[in-house]
Amino acid sequence: MSVIDVPVDFAFSPATWPKKKQELDLILASRLSEVELREFNSPRKAAQHRIVLLRAPNGSYGYLLPGGPIQETKVGNRVAGRPNLWLLPLLVSRLDAAWTTGRDTNLDVPRRQLSHVLVIGAGALGSVVVDQIARAGVGRISIIDAEVMQSANVGRHLLGVEAVGLAKAKSVASHVMRASPSCRISAYSMTAERWLQQNSLAPFDLIIDLTGEPSVRYAVENVRLDNPVPLVIGWMEPYVAAAHACILLSDEPWLRSGADRLEQLQAVVWPDDVLQREPGCGSFFQSYTAVAAMHGIALIAETALDVLDGQVAKSEVRSWVRSQSFLNRHRSGLELRDWAKAAPTIDGVMLRRGLHG
Repeated sequence: MSVIDVPVDFAFSPATWPKKKQELDLILASRLSEVELREFNSPRKAAQHRIVLLRAPNGSYGYLLPGGPIQETKVGNRVAGRPNLWLLPLLVSRLDAAWTTGRDTNLDVPRRQLSHVLVIGAGALGSVVVDQIARAGVGRISIIDAEVMQSANVGRHLLGVEAVGLAKAKSVASHVMRASPSCRISAYSMTAERWLQQNSLAPFDLIIDLTGEPSVRYAVENVRLDNPVPLVIGWMEPYVAAAHACILLSDEPWLRSGADRLEQLQAVVWPDDVLQREPGCGSFFQSYTAVAAMHGIALIAETALDVLDGQVAKSEVRSWVRSQSFLNRHRSGLELRDWAKAAPTIDGVMLRRGLHG
């Protein structure tokens, strides 16, 4: 198939759009150079379907030119080959990010389309964040996750039962690219530590760590010393009583005097037994629903977009915190830390604070 994209300065109406190939040829001759026109009409393209796309200010118009491959049509018990002899108008719908994200009104989309984001973790949190930033216009995403989709993941994951037994990273990449064709996604089914040993951070505009794993945070920290790249670390506390997006600009380390900051930044001091063990399995999980996670997902995705859009001047922590009554409903004896005490009288609140405050 050969497609030529021809910009035109005016809109067509039923009375003015081309109805014959000769009329379309006149438009092409007025808009294309001799070289472009000769290449498009080259005899070697006679065996291809040729499509003309007229891109006007208020929409686009498509035409399939006569000729091209023989079309097989079943007539009774016979299959007949028939060439296309007519100029056929085509329905054209835009799927580019500028249109699907904001109907050409979102001025941040062109920059986002040039951005490349590395997302570590394609679980219940990471998979949906990838989907949201792709829909918001990010042009390229690389996903790292070594795990395989399990049936227990279905309730909170972007993917459903069709992906059980498949690699999370590759399945999320395929799913999101089908939904957002303007985003190119690369998937790596390996551990973050191994990927970071084999690859450079130089091509990336932002890293998003959504694994919640201390070992991954340490590995990213070591690599960022040589390749300073902005980093967003996102996580949710048990029951999604709070969710956090910690922004570390290029020159800001995560470790403080060699210590991991995550526990200090949480809204609640959690008892050791808050994580539940899966029956017949040695792994642990947090109890929450996909609905409860939506506030946290939105917080982290919006924070990532703010970094890409150049809206963040300093490293900080953004948190979504639920009320004291929310904590009481899930477990007695829990209490919000002092910095989060704005939440008790409200069902939920978004707070910002300095990383060193």
